[in-house]
Amino acid sequence: MMKAVRKYLILLVLLPLAGCLHDSLSGSEDREPTGTALLNVQLRLPDGSDIDVSEVSVKVKNKEMPFSFSVRPDANGKAELKLQPGKYDITAEAYFSATHVSVAGGVPEFLLTADGIIDADGVVREPKVEIPLNVSVPGELVFREIYYHGSSTLEGTSYTKDRYLEIYNNTGAGGKTMYLDSLCLAALYPANSTTGSNAWAGRDTIPVFQMIWMFPGDGHSYPLAPGESAVVAAMAAVDHRGRCTSGLELGRAHFGCYDAQLPMHEIAAGVTPMIMYMTGQGTAWALSIHSPAVVLFKPEMGMRRYMDDAARWERYAPGESSGTRYRHIAASWILDGVDCADSPSLSIKRLPSSVDASYVYMRSAHYSGKCIRRVLESEEGGVPFYRDSNNSAADFITDCEPSPRLKDD
Repeated sequence: MMKAVRKYLILLVLLPLAGCLHDSLSGSEDREPTGTALLNVQLRLPDGSDIDVSEVSVKVKNKEMPFSFSVRPDANGKAELKLQPGKYDITAEAYFSATHVSVAGGVPEFLLTADGIIDADGVVREPKVEIPLNVSVPGELVFREIYYHGSSTLEGTSYTKDRYLEIYNNTGAGGKTMYLDSLCLAALYPANSTTGSNAWAGRDTIPVFQMIWMFPGDGHSYPLAPGESAVVAAMAAVDHRGRCTSGLELGRAHFGCYDAQLPMHEIAAGVTPMIMYMTGQGTAWALSIHSPAVVLFKPEMGMRRYMDDAARWERYAPGESSGTRYRHIAASWILDGVDCADSPSLSIKRLPSSVDASYVYMRSAHYSGKCIRRVLESEEGGVPFYRDSNNSAADFITDCEPSPRLKDD
């Protein structure tokens, strides 16, 4: 996740639009094409920003068909689209490689009809959406690789114990040493992007799923120099070469999500165990093989005070007064986060656009042994610098062969 510089949100102002951008539909100059709906998009930059908003790419995705396209707004950040009625989501992003500055924003899934946008209460409102843009600079710690898809046993059955997350110091050549001590990893709820909806969408706190894992240390125990990685085995920090087709030697991982009360977890000698904080129930960290949303974060008040304050940080699902109480984190605590989806049509958002304006999804089948890897942007003095624009669709390459930077033998 890129570090936010400023955020800005104002009420939508209705202004005349100067032009018209079409998809592949056709029509005459004086008559709307049959079966189309009009959608007005307005981008909003923070006050004082000198970014050319006409350089921002606005990507429109149809959630029911394999259809998407990108347009550029005018100099005032306005675009008028003619679309077939249906379910859509929109992301907006631009990345300026000379300065490593990006802008990103988005709106979650909505239903567009010829009469307007139908909201969650069934009320038809005007076909207008506003996208506040976050102006950001690259994060210092980012996920370099995330391997969640699983592989197969040597006998051909599904295998999921070889998953890992790799955290990278992305401060570049001449950058600063970062410390992992007391940072936390978690998967978000809903656990899969295939859930029909996200009741927490649009809120400034985000529910976590099942467990939180914290790096140990006293503040300076686990340094990470520029260009260095730390690999965290999500379930079994052991050598998987004799077990599955991925052949991952996670006995050389730097850290392992391990606690003795979880019978399905394993750890090899020499791997440092993470500290577990149980926020739900289970005998294993159920990191989704389909579509996890993962975050690296640090509670601003410290982990102990955060966990002790259940009255503030545990709550029922919106609209509920019984059932499961979910542990929450503030979006502002997140250092990096990635929303993984199962497909464009099964891609509910769990992270706000200030963390990840879009999502990344794998084309390969489940248990294919593939991972997602961050885009390498440049290299100076032998230190790679990876792209971080707060838009995982642009920041990650999918369906890669795993190449975790493990500890030396």
